[in-house]
Amino acid sequence: MIESQPFGTLPTGDSATLYLLSNGQITVRVTDLGATIVGIDAPGSQGELADIVLGYDDAAAYYPNTPYFFGATVGPSANRVFRGEVPIDGTVYHLPRNEGSNNLHTDHACGLHALIWDADVNEDTCAITFTCAVDDGAYGLPGNRTFTVRYALDRMRLLADYTATTDTATFFNLTNHTYFNMSGAGSGSVHSQQLQIAAERYLPIDATSIPTGELRPVEGTPFDFRAPKLIGKDIAGSDEQLALTHGYDHCFCIDGYTANAADGGSARFAVRVLDPVSGRGMEVWTSLPGMQLYTGNFLDEDHGKGDCTYRVQEGFALEPQFYPATPSHPSFPQAIFDEAHPYRAHNEYRFFTA
Repeated sequence: MIESQPFGTLPTGDSATLYLLSNGQITVRVTDLGATIVGIDAPGSQGELADIVLGYDDAAAYYPNTPYFFGATVGPSANRVFRGEVPIDGTVYHLPRNEGSNNLHTDHACGLHALIWDADVNEDTCAITFTCAVDDGAYGLPGNRTFTVRYALDRMRLLADYTATTDTATFFNLTNHTYFNMSGAGSGSVHSQQLQIAAERYLPIDATSIPTGELRPVEGTPFDFRAPKLIGKDIAGSDEQLALTHGYDHCFCIDGYTANAADGGSARFAVRVLDPVSGRGMEVWTSLPGMQLYTGNFLDEDHGKGDCTYRVQEGFALEPQFYPATPSHPSFPQAIFDEAHPYRAHNEYRFFTA
């Protein structure tokens, strides 16, 4: 049910391992480099399998990570933080300013995505648990911290559970940054794939992609995915928000979130995506309040797995997370955790055919 094989050597001299989880219905490939999802083979309506995840053939291509963060576990701070400033108990901590004056995805060169994690395989449950630890002060944030990501297959579901513990109050906002193409990675544009998002509101952004603090209704806007519609239907329109990012790169407020820092809450339906041609579909369920939709607006002739080339909007990322820039907006669900209240999140990827 679980196989392992070498995945190459990094410039640091560290070796990475690729793990294959399979249950006869779907196959998932993950690596201990960044607890990264490398591939998912999912069936179409005629039973044909396709790898629906963008990525690379070996670890060296992931390290130091390309600007795309293909498949990576991103943290301890995912997405953007205004000026890199995180106030905790009266002290302002500083993440690197790596996108103008703001922070994006913690640290491009050495975030969690660039570390080799310890791996614990459990064949009885078709699961693998990755663990890594960082010291107090790493990435500019307080706390001796331990991070755990557990991937498990259950019939047509990939379960992804996240835990982060600390010995002092700190900021955690993890996400997974997998890019999907339900026709198969490298098969072309995702514009003709149908997307549904269970969100009445989304977060508009400023010119630096920082949320303004408004929770804007999706009704009457190109951000209304409450009913399934093609990803490309409105993507090239004149909407000011889409013009800022040349497509979708916005966080949606997933309906039904109830703050429960102690256990991460229950997973709620968030997203449904379907490729009408192959009949290959996926739902994403999450315990987290937000879902960042990024439509690969800056993919740029990147050479990927199997000699594929990934171009603009040939993949989309669905990133469950706390809202970006939460430290700047006290009205947002907050992401400060401590020794008594660790970070926990539960995500599910449920595959189906239609």
